Amino acid sequence: MTQPRRLNRSLAAGLFCLMTATVVPAHHAQAKQAEKPDFSANTFVGNYLAGRQAQRMGDLSSAADYYGAALAQEPTTPGLLRQAFIVNLIDGRMDAAVKLAREYLKDDPGQTIAQLTIAVDHLKHKRFKEAQALLKKLPKQGLSIFTQPLLSAWSQYGQGKGDDALKALKPLEDKKGLENLVEIHEALILQLTGKADEAGKMLTDVLGRQSPPSSRVTHLLGALLERAGEGEKAKAVYQLYLDSHPVSRLMDTALARIEAGKKPPLAIKDARDGAAEALYDIGSSLRRQNAHETGIALIRMALYLKPDFPVARFVLADVLQAEDRLDRAVEEYDAIAAKSAYGWSAQLQAASLLGDLNRSEDAIARLKKLAKLRTDLPDPHLHMGDVYRRMEKYPQAAKAYSEAIERVKNPQPHHWSLYYARGIALERAKRWKDSEKDLLKALDLRPDQPYVLNYLGYTWIDQGEQLDRATDMIKKAVSLAPNDGFIADSLGWAYYRLGKFDKAAEELERAVELRPQDPVINDHLGDAYWKVGRKLEARFQWKRSLSLNPDKDLIPKIEAKLEKGL
Repeated sequence: MTQPRRLNRSLAAGLFCLMTATVVPAHHAQAKQAEKPDFSANTFVGNYLAGRQAQRMGDLSSAADYYGAALAQEPTTPGLLRQAFIVNLIDGRMDAAVKLAREYLKDDPGQTIAQLTIAVDHLKHKRFKEAQALLKKLPKQGLSIFTQPLLSAWSQYGQGKGDDALKALKPLEDKKGLENLVEIHEALILQLTGKADEAGKMLTDVLGRQSPPSSRVTHLLGALLERAGEGEKAKAVYQLYLDSHPVSRLMDTALARIEAGKKPPLAIKDARDGAAEALYDIGSSLRRQNAHETGIALIRMALYLKPDFPVARFVLADVLQAEDRLDRAVEEYDAIAAKSAYGWSAQLQAASLLGDLNRSEDAIARLKKLAKLRTDLPDPHLHMGDVYRRMEKYPQAAKAYSEAIERVKNPQPHHWSLYYARGIALERAKRWKDSEKDLLKALDLRPDQPYVLNYLGYTWIDQGEQLDRATDMIKKAVSLAPNDGFIADSLGWAYYRLGKFDKAAEELERAVELRPQDPVINDHLGDAYWKVGRKLEARFQWKRSLSLNPDKDLIPKIEAKLEKGL
């Protein structure tokens, strides 16, 4: 049976011009030290080319080593100093990046990112006057529009000039869309100067404008209220976040702290913490705009100023994960303190990524430990099921999902994914009737969930059951997720099974445009072409499907069609 189209990932849960020319995005998760390119001679050309290759593979640590060796051999090579500086910065080798930035500025004093790196180093070592003087030299354009006022404000605060710090933020007040950013830092400075009430009102206004509320502002405001003895108000703030993020565990630490009658320390204690917060705020914003390299550079600077900064490290790990630098992502998740608000989520993510890295046994062992730590939560078993599913151990996956479901006493709409996940595992384990019950349960919890509509509808069609109802379900899924190639494929296949071959070919052509590298969709389009008499194009699609590494059970079927047609 042709397998239903599925989500490929776990079910659990710009660029500034200097970098454009030098940073190549990562594409491979397994770019490890052991995979360094092997050159026969330790020459300048060998080291340089090895650095370029490592950079392309996303192995920035090796790239930094190779560029460093090449730089030592030929220090005057045009562009090499810049490349070495950027790679060290993004890889988090801040001491080396600072040293290289100083050398870089000797050759090109106007380079913004290098100036910013030195300014951050001044802040790190409490040289606030020097930082302020350097920040004044930054151009009033690009990234400096945001970094210069924010970091200048914290440099002023570091010199004991609270009022001047607030004045330094004024240039940002006229910038559209930056109201929240400005008011967060005004509130943090006010809090440190003993004006907690004003700070609270300002953070409340920021939170009121956010939809949904951010975890960072929620934590800052909630902690301020806790320290003021307003525990119930703090709980209401945390609940506001949970109402918008029902599966989140990011408020657990704060809620447990309130129950225990404890009060949190200040998250921002001094000028360095404030500057780190500013760099994190800008970096995480750029990350949301897919400017990953710039975002990473700023978050690395934030962690240089404040190594114990869980939310910044969590976002850094998330960016690394998005770029398939999974080994480094696991390292960053593991560096987050378990007791922090982000500790639980970080541990779950790290374990899940070990499964993606084919370290499945390590992943399962970690998840079993987490399941014992929190017997009230389904999350570890859900991730465990995902790992087993990627291993194609579907009975074990179904059992893990069942253990997750057993921990949910009163299923809510957001629990649809548990039943959906188990339904997939059961269907793969050839327990279709049990799978069907779970998929219908998921649909009962979330009637408009396009992936459930698609999966159930596709499976019915593939088995020749309830064709009209299934087609209507998939049409609904297409309307809810019109740019999903797998769902478009399902609709095309529904038309095919109903004998509407012209419509099938039309919809499957759209599916191939959306997912050109999927072997099943290309195979389906070949079948539809054959049925409408476009036999030459059909054979082309089948050959293309074979070239896209299809599942083993699909290969002989395609080869038979190439030989005999349909």
